[in-house]
Amino acid sequence: MPQQGGELAAGIDLIRFTESLLAAASVRQLEQRYLAGFGRMFGAAMYSFDLINPDSGRFARSATANVSDAFLAAYHSGGRDVDPLLAHAYATGRPAYNLELMSSEEWLESAVYRRALRLHSMRHLVEVPVRSAGRIVGNLDVARSDPAQEFSADEIRLLEAIARVLGLALEGMDSRERVARERAEMLTALELAGAAIVISDPGEPELRLNDAARRVLGDVIDAEERLHELLVRPLAGGGFSRRVAVELATGEAGVVHAYANPLPHHGGGLVAVLELEREHPGIAPGALAVLTPREREVAGLVVDGLADREIAERICLSRHTVAQHVKQIYRKLGVNSRVGLTRLVLSRGR
Repeated sequence: MPQQGGELAAGIDLIRFTESLLAAASVRQLEQRYLAGFGRMFGAAMYSFDLINPDSGRFARSATANVSDAFLAAYHSGGRDVDPLLAHAYATGRPAYNLELMSSEEWLESAVYRRALRLHSMRHLVEVPVRSAGRIVGNLDVARSDPAQEFSADEIRLLEAIARVLGLALEGMDSRERVARERAEMLTALELAGAAIVISDPGEPELRLNDAARRVLGDVIDAEERLHELLVRPLAGGGFSRRVAVELATGEAGVVHAYANPLPHHGGGLVAVLELEREHPGIAPGALAVLTPREREVAGLVVDGLADREIAERICLSRHTVAQHVKQIYRKLGVNSRVGLTRLVLSRGR
């Protein structure tokens, strides 16, 4: 039973270590979490995580534990270039263990050992390539100095799994950076076009509005409530458009239109472009004033040529409710058909 408890604890530690790596927001944070977690989990005296430029293959940076500056200088100033394990790992895409490639005697006579590894008596060394987006972007190294403490096959498989997690973490960072750039470019393009933009993010309690959106909503009474009404998602998901009748501080009536689309790879966020349509001054006072804001909205959609079913989908009402609104509009305005309603509105300058 104690052995099972120990295995369970080790498994939990591995899960937590993996989660911390995948949640890293930067390469620096990934390196820090690797160094902090790996030593507690894996019985190895010396270890490192190296990154290269995948295009040139040149060494870029390294995060190391329990090695001296003298060793790092010796390894990176010549030892790395003659490291047969690194060459084998990069060529095959598989872990390389020194005692699987050569005898102990050959290892002690190798150029890389004599130039650098002898400084810490690295008798056992495993080097594992790290892949991201299908390319080798670095490697992790683990070494032991005790000649009797060999690496087991299970340990090497574990190192390979950790290398895969590191690669996935790097790939996730690249993807998030790419999405952030694309999003910034899209929003900049909309800004340059003078669009009124609202961003809804499930992870943030407040909507984000640019200056143009604030200007559009500046005269709208109960603007916040109307805006949330505009951004209610339809059940079908995806992009949608919606319009809401509003009252303005000037005493006029109007309609705010929202054209919304999901933000790509953004966990359900939305970006919406707003437009405010004020009532045309040509409509005689009192012509539509007898209607409620919702009835004015429905009347506008009728004049735009939408059927009851289309109006219901647009403003998230049932078809029956829309039909009742239309009947009330006819009664209040003294018309008996869509054609009559359209003629009444257009004749007054709409």
